[in-house]
Amino acid sequence: MPGGAKAGTADTAEMVAARAEFLDAGHYAPLAEALAAQSRAAAVPAGVVLDAGAGTGYYLAAVLAALRGRASPAAVGLAMDISVRALRRAARADARIGAIAWDTWQPFPIRPASVSLILNVFAPRNAPEFRRVLRPGGTLLVVTPTDAHLAELSGTAAPLTVDGQKDTRLAATLGPYFTPAARHTLAFPLHLSHGDAATLIAMGPSAHHTTPAATRARLAARPTPIPVTASFDLTTYRPR
Repeated sequence: MPGGAKAGTADTAEMVAARAEFLDAGHYAPLAEALAAQSRAAAVPAGVVLDAGAGTGYYLAAVLAALRGRASPAAVGLAMDISVRALRRAARADARIGAIAWDTWQPFPIRPASVSLILNVFAPRNAPEFRRVLRPGGTLLVVTPTDAHLAELSGTAAPLTVDGQKDTRLAATLGPYFTPAARHTLAFPLHLSHGDAATLIAMGPSAHHTTPAATRARLAARPTPIPVTASFDLTTYRPR
Protein backbone atom coordinates (compact mmCIF):
# COMPACT_ATOMS: atom_id res chain seq x y z
CA MET A 1 0.00 0.00 0.00
CA PRO A 2 2.58 2.58 -1.06
CA GLY A 3 0.06 5.29 -1.88
CA GLY A 4 1.26 7.74 -4.49
CA ALA A 5 4.96 7.08 -3.99
CA LYS A 6 6.98 6.62 -7.16
CA ALA A 7 8.07 3.07 -7.80
CA GLY A 8 11.61 4.28 -8.41
CA THR A 9 12.01 5.19 -4.75
CA ALA A 10 11.85 1.54 -3.68
CA ASP A 11 14.88 -0.72 -3.60
CA THR A 12 15.23 -2.86 -6.69
CA ALA A 13 15.44 -6.65 -6.52
CA GLU A 14 19.18 -6.38 -7.14
CA MET A 15 19.63 -3.88 -4.29
CA VAL A 16 17.66 -6.07 -1.90
CA ALA A 17 19.68 -9.14 -2.83
CA ALA A 18 22.94 -7.22 -2.37
CA ARG A 19 21.84 -5.93 1.03
CA ALA A 20 20.83 -9.37 2.23
CA GLU A 21 24.15 -10.82 1.06
CA PHE A 22 26.24 -8.09 2.72
CA LEU A 23 24.33 -8.07 6.01
CA ASP A 24 24.07 -11.84 6.28
CA ALA A 25 27.86 -11.99 5.89
CA GLY A 26 28.09 -10.12 9.22
CA HIS A 27 29.86 -6.99 8.02
CA TYR A 28 27.48 -4.72 9.95
CA ALA A 29 27.01 -7.07 12.91
CA PRO A 30 28.55 -4.51 15.33
CA LEU A 31 25.80 -2.07 14.40
CA ALA A 32 23.08 -4.68 14.96
CA GLU A 33 24.64 -5.51 18.33
CA ALA A 34 24.77 -1.83 19.29
CA LEU A 35 21.10 -1.38 18.40
CA ALA A 36 20.22 -4.46 20.43
CA ALA A 37 22.16 -3.10 23.42
CA GLN A 38 20.46 0.30 23.17
CA SER A 39 17.07 -1.41 22.99
CA ARG A 40 17.79 -3.36 26.16
CA ALA A 41 19.03 -0.23 27.90
CA ALA A 42 15.83 1.60 26.96
CA ALA A 43 13.81 -0.84 29.10
CA VAL A 44 11.18 -1.07 26.39
CA PRO A 45 7.80 -2.21 27.72
CA ALA A 46 6.20 -5.24 26.12
CA GLY A 47 4.59 -4.25 22.86
CA VAL A 48 5.34 -3.41 19.25
CA VAL A 49 8.80 -2.61 17.89
CA LEU A 50 8.33 -0.65 14.66
CA ASP A 51 11.18 -0.57 12.17
CA ALA A 52 10.39 2.34 9.84
CA GLY A 53 12.35 1.67 6.66
CA ALA A 54 13.09 -1.89 7.75
CA GLY A 55 14.58 -3.21 4.53
CA THR A 56 15.24 -6.93 4.95
CA GLY A 57 14.49 -6.86 8.69
CA TYR A 58 18.09 -7.54 9.70
CA TYR A 59 18.22 -4.97 12.51
CA LEU A 60 14.66 -5.59 13.69
CA ALA A 61 15.37 -9.31 14.07
CA ALA A 62 18.50 -8.54 16.10
CA VAL A 63 16.56 -6.26 18.44
CA LEU A 64 13.75 -8.76 18.94
CA ALA A 65 16.30 -11.48 19.71
CA ALA A 66 17.91 -9.23 22.31
CA LEU A 67 14.58 -8.43 23.95
CA ARG A 68 13.40 -12.03 24.06
CA GLY A 69 13.16 -13.27 27.61
CA ARG A 70 14.22 -9.93 29.08
CA ALA A 71 12.13 -6.84 29.79
CA SER A 72 9.93 -7.41 26.75
CA PRO A 73 9.18 -11.13 26.39
CA ALA A 74 5.99 -10.30 24.50
CA ALA A 75 7.56 -7.83 22.07
CA VAL A 76 6.63 -8.25 18.43
CA GLY A 77 8.04 -6.51 15.38
CA LEU A 78 6.44 -4.55 12.57
CA ALA A 79 8.62 -4.04 9.51
CA MET A 80 7.49 -1.09 7.37
CA ASP A 81 9.10 -0.33 4.03
CA ILE A 82 8.07 0.73 0.55
CA SER A 83 9.93 -2.21 -1.02
CA VAL A 84 7.80 -5.34 -1.22
CA ARG A 85 10.89 -7.29 -2.25
CA ALA A 86 12.68 -6.30 0.95
CA LEU A 87 9.63 -7.02 3.09
CA ARG A 88 9.38 -10.58 1.81
CA ARG A 89 12.74 -11.15 3.47
CA ALA A 90 11.81 -9.15 6.57
CA ALA A 91 8.71 -11.27 7.15
CA ARG A 92 10.96 -14.36 7.28
CA ALA A 93 13.66 -12.81 9.46
CA ASP A 94 11.83 -13.67 12.72
CA ALA A 95 8.56 -15.44 13.43
CA ARG A 96 7.39 -12.42 15.45
CA ILE A 97 7.76 -9.92 12.58
CA GLY A 98 4.79 -8.70 10.59
CA ALA A 99 5.47 -6.70 7.42
CA ILE A 100 3.58 -3.87 5.77
CA ALA A 101 4.40 -2.15 2.49
CA TRP A 102 3.90 1.55 3.10
CA ASP A 103 5.17 4.97 2.10
CA THR A 104 6.83 6.31 5.27
CA TRP A 105 5.90 9.87 4.32
CA GLN A 106 2.19 9.06 4.53
CA PRO A 107 0.15 8.74 7.76
CA PHE A 108 0.95 5.32 9.21
CA PRO A 109 -1.78 2.66 9.34
CA ILE A 110 -1.00 2.26 13.06
CA ARG A 111 -3.06 3.22 16.09
CA PRO A 112 -1.93 6.18 18.21
CA ALA A 113 0.33 5.40 21.19
CA SER A 114 0.56 1.72 20.27
CA VAL A 115 4.30 1.34 19.61
CA SER A 116 6.90 0.92 22.34
CA LEU A 117 10.09 1.29 20.29
CA ILE A 118 10.79 2.75 16.85
CA LEU A 119 13.92 1.88 14.88
CA ASN A 120 14.99 4.21 12.09
CA VAL A 121 18.16 3.03 10.38
CA PHE A 122 19.26 5.02 7.29
CA ALA A 123 15.63 5.67 6.48
CA PRO A 124 13.18 8.57 6.03
CA ARG A 125 11.96 10.17 9.25
CA ASN A 126 8.30 11.12 9.52
CA ALA A 127 8.57 12.82 12.90
CA PRO A 128 4.86 13.69 13.41
CA GLU A 129 3.86 10.09 12.73
CA PHE A 130 6.67 8.72 14.89
CA ARG A 131 5.37 10.83 17.77
CA ARG A 132 1.73 9.93 17.15
CA VAL A 133 2.23 6.15 17.22
CA LEU A 134 4.82 6.07 20.03
CA ARG A 135 3.35 5.40 23.44
CA PRO A 136 4.27 7.52 26.49
CA GLY A 137 7.63 6.37 27.80
CA GLY A 138 8.53 4.91 24.41
CA THR A 139 11.86 5.26 22.62
CA LEU A 140 13.00 6.27 19.14
CA LEU A 141 16.41 4.96 18.01
CA VAL A 142 17.88 6.69 14.96
CA VAL A 143 21.00 5.58 13.09
CA THR A 144 22.72 7.96 10.67
CA PRO A 145 26.11 7.74 8.94
CA THR A 146 28.91 10.05 10.05
CA ASP A 147 31.15 11.98 7.66
CA ALA A 148 33.71 9.19 7.93
CA HIS A 149 31.33 6.46 6.82
CA LEU A 150 32.70 4.61 3.77
CA ALA A 151 34.93 7.59 2.98
CA GLU A 152 37.53 5.29 1.44
CA LEU A 153 35.05 4.35 -1.30
CA SER A 154 34.12 7.91 -2.23
CA GLY A 155 35.98 7.73 -5.53
CA THR A 156 34.61 4.33 -6.45
CA ALA A 157 30.95 5.15 -6.91
CA ALA A 158 29.06 8.43 -6.88
CA PRO A 159 27.49 9.65 -4.78
CA LEU A 160 28.87 8.06 -1.63
CA THR A 161 28.98 11.28 0.36
CA VAL A 162 27.19 12.12 3.60
CA ASP A 163 25.07 15.24 3.81
CA GLY A 164 27.17 17.83 5.64
CA GLN A 165 23.99 19.37 7.07
CA LYS A 166 22.77 16.04 8.40
CA ASP A 167 22.81 17.01 12.07
CA THR A 168 21.06 20.30 11.42
CA ARG A 169 18.37 18.62 9.35
CA LEU A 170 17.92 15.89 11.96
CA ALA A 171 17.45 18.43 14.76
CA ALA A 172 14.99 20.46 12.70
CA THR A 173 12.98 17.37 11.78
CA LEU A 174 12.78 15.68 15.16
CA GLY A 175 13.20 18.63 17.54
CA PRO A 176 9.54 19.69 17.76
CA TYR A 177 8.49 16.15 18.72
CA PHE A 178 11.43 14.48 20.46
CA THR A 179 14.23 15.22 22.91
CA PRO A 180 17.63 13.56 22.40
CA ALA A 181 18.48 11.46 25.46
CA ALA A 182 21.80 9.91 24.42
CA ARG A 183 24.12 9.78 21.45
CA HIS A 184 26.87 7.31 20.66
CA THR A 185 29.26 7.10 17.73
CA LEU A 186 30.14 3.63 16.55
CA ALA A 187 33.06 3.10 14.17
CA PHE A 188 34.74 -0.12 13.12
CA PRO A 189 37.02 -1.22 10.28
CA LEU A 190 35.99 -3.40 7.36
CA HIS A 191 38.45 -5.31 5.19
CA LEU A 192 36.61 -6.03 1.98
CA SER A 193 37.28 -8.11 -1.08
CA HIS A 194 36.44 -6.63 -4.47
CA GLY A 195 33.20 -8.64 -4.38
CA ASP A 196 32.28 -7.43 -0.90
CA ALA A 197 32.93 -3.81 -1.83
CA ALA A 198 30.87 -4.15 -5.00
CA THR A 199 28.01 -5.66 -2.98
CA LEU A 200 28.21 -2.81 -0.44
CA ILE A 201 27.91 -0.23 -3.22
CA ALA A 202 25.12 -2.18 -4.92
CA MET A 203 22.93 -2.27 -1.81
CA GLY A 204 22.68 1.49 -1.29
CA PRO A 205 21.51 4.61 -3.13
CA SER A 206 24.72 4.68 -5.18
CA ALA A 207 23.35 1.71 -7.10
CA HIS A 208 21.01 4.15 -8.87
CA HIS A 209 24.00 6.11 -10.21
CA THR A 210 26.30 3.38 -11.52
CA THR A 211 26.27 -0.11 -12.99
CA PRO A 212 27.74 -3.33 -11.59
CA ALA A 213 30.21 -3.43 -14.48
CA ALA A 214 31.38 0.14 -13.86
CA THR A 215 31.76 -0.56 -10.13
CA ARG A 216 33.80 -3.70 -10.75
CA ALA A 217 36.04 -1.83 -13.19
CA ARG A 218 36.77 0.91 -10.65
CA LEU A 219 37.43 -1.58 -7.89
CA ALA A 220 39.72 -3.76 -9.99
CA ALA A 221 42.59 -1.30 -9.60
CA ARG A 222 42.37 -1.36 -5.80
CA PRO A 223 44.58 -3.79 -3.85
CA THR A 224 42.72 -6.19 -1.57
CA PRO A 225 41.59 -6.34 1.09
CA ILE A 226 40.19 -2.84 0.75
CA PRO A 227 40.22 -1.03 4.13
CA VAL A 228 36.91 0.76 4.73
CA THR A 229 35.56 2.55 7.79
CA ALA A 230 31.98 1.99 8.91
CA SER A 231 30.92 4.90 11.11
CA PHE A 232 27.51 5.66 12.54
CA ASP A 233 25.76 7.90 15.05
CA LEU A 234 23.19 6.14 17.23
CA THR A 235 20.84 8.59 18.91
CA THR A 236 18.17 7.79 21.47
CA TYR A 237 15.14 10.09 21.57
CA ARG A 238 12.28 10.45 24.01
CA PRO A 239 8.90 11.91 23.05
CA ARG A 240 8.14 15.45 24.14
